[in-house]
Amino acid sequence: MAHAIFSPSSADRWFKCPASAYLNYQAEYTVGLPAATGTLIHSMTEMLLKDRLRDMTLRDYWLGRKEVVEDFEIEVDEDMVACAEVYVDYIQKRQKELGARSVIEEKVYLDEISDKCHGTADCILLAEDRICVIDLKSGKWNVEAMKNKQLMIYGLGALTRYGGGNPDITMELTIVQPRVKNQIKTFEISAPNLVEWGFTDLKQATDACDEESPQYNFGDHCRFCNAKADCDEYKLNSEKKND
Repeated sequence: MAHAIFSPSSADRWFKCPASAYLNYQAEYTVGLPAATGTLIHSMTEMLLKDRLRDMTLRDYWLGRKEVVEDFEIEVDEDMVACAEVYVDYIQKRQKELGARSVIEEKVYLDEISDKCHGTADCILLAEDRICVIDLKSGKWNVEAMKNKQLMIYGLGALTRYGGGNPDITMELTIVQPRVKNQIKTFEISAPNLVEWGFTDLKQATDACDEESPQYNFGDHCRFCNAKADCDEYKLNSEKKND
């Protein structure tokens, strides 16, 4: 599936700078070693959670194995295995507590809001009156779950697909980030409130990105923009900041 113009993982940026959505979609996308390592850790967890390791543990199968990801040859070390184990252990624990069914690496779509906004949720747990979206962050930059736009988009996509119109569903949106002090962070929101957010805040943001001349806004979000080298707004404000 093609990378989304309104990518959930970049939602915080294009909410703040509507022009950045299309600029980044058209820009050359470069992946560094940390991102490539994160991709590999996701693959490690996916194999276990989809029962592809048979009776082997993550550690037994992966430790010391070398894989090529985005032109980087990466050897799986203890830290990577430990990171994957924290995530898998949490999913298995929460799934047992809820008696839930798990869906791993699930594509989610928000066509009623914008057909340009879609992505892949790391893990969705489906219980009787609760849908959990669990996202693995392998980086060391702390990411909060509270009103996290990426999680809310994934949650809305999961609710659209699996909610069956039930207004009593609670959405449990969780970030598992093993390499920071606060490893597990969860934000809960009712299904009606999440839907309301989707058709107000999210719809307004995607519409702003789709305008003929979308607005440029300079800020901290620029650090994660792949198009900043070609952005006049970024260049102008960076020069002012350095004066």
